[in-house]
Amino acid sequence: MNNLLAIDRPTFQIGKMNADRFWLQCPDGRMLQIDADTKETLERLANDEAISAVSDIVGVEEEDILALLDRIGLDERSPFALIDNNTAKKEVLPAQATLQNSEQDLILHPWLGQRWFAIAIGLVLASSILAAALFLVTTPFVFIIGLKEQWIVAGLLTVSVLLHEVGHLFTMPRNQHLLISAQWSGPIPLLNIICNEAWKLSKWQRMRINLAGFVADVIVCGLAALIGLVVGSTAPWVWTFLFVHMIRMVFALWPLLPGDGYWVLVDLFDQPNLWAKATTQLKQREISWLSVYALGRYAFLGLIWFLYAYIIYFWGSNLIGRSFDEISQFILYPAPLLISLNMIYIFYSFLRLVFYRKVTMGHLKENE
Repeated sequence: MNNLLAIDRPTFQIGKMNADRFWLQCPDGRMLQIDADTKETLERLANDEAISAVSDIVGVEEEDILALLDRIGLDERSPFALIDNNTAKKEVLPAQATLQNSEQDLILHPWLGQRWFAIAIGLVLASSILAAALFLVTTPFVFIIGLKEQWIVAGLLTVSVLLHEVGHLFTMPRNQHLLISAQWSGPIPLLNIICNEAWKLSKWQRMRINLAGFVADVIVCGLAALIGLVVGSTAPWVWTFLFVHMIRMVFALWPLLPGDGYWVLVDLFDQPNLWAKATTQLKQREISWLSVYALGRYAFLGLIWFLYAYIIYFWGSNLIGRSFDEISQFILYPAPLLISLNMIYIFYSFLRLVFYRKVTMGHLKENE
């Protein structure tokens, strides 16, 4: 791409990681991992080729191209420049041009690679699992039911999510180009730590980041269980906390959801844009583990929606005939309130996506 042309356009930097893996740096500093097909798609779009033509040549659906543009902060009419670090001049390169140099430029905590640290973490994990198992086996299964008490537990669960993210943070790189930000996760106050430089790390370093949150969750389990074992009167509080916390742990590492488990698959099998590839192969009726993954994920999401609907039906049927005060009191409990807010947020996001695609597809037809 001509550098003079790039002056008036938002400029994206791209660099090679391996044969089918590239990193893409957005103008706002975000770092994304892309594959060869996505790279070719962006190169053709940067050369002002029509989306329909790019779709036919690369074999990517137009909706996926629009989703890609939206992901990097563009729309179908936005011109942009793409500078390849492997061919660009020295002065337009970011901090490093190759994965090897980029890894050298990244600064990790020195104790991460030490054997003593791995042994210490292993001992802490084993102790945490033992404490949790002892609590679950020896303590009566009792929950707290008061409104005030449940909101206190909800606050503690929020703290546990923050500790999960801190676990990721401790394994992330530190350097002058690092951008770590926090963002709201939907309508509820749960924060995510975002590391834009992680794509430049090696496979197993990225895997360590992916699993660090789960390790933090296990340690939190052990600490909570230890409190329940030592102070017997806290057992109902600990049971309520652990019941929700352990479900969230499983969901966070479950590969059929867009959480840590998904990114473990991405890095384990070296499949950037795994979900996009999987859905494309499923739509094209190709038989592969990716299409099976996409089918399984759609089925699991359908099951989740069914459970949501059943819970709402169950709650609604039990609230029929109740007084306004009773209904208001029920809605103020953490579970009904947060689940309702989450469903409203998901429904809003779905409508927004449908509206966006309808508008952009309309623009494409007008341009044709």
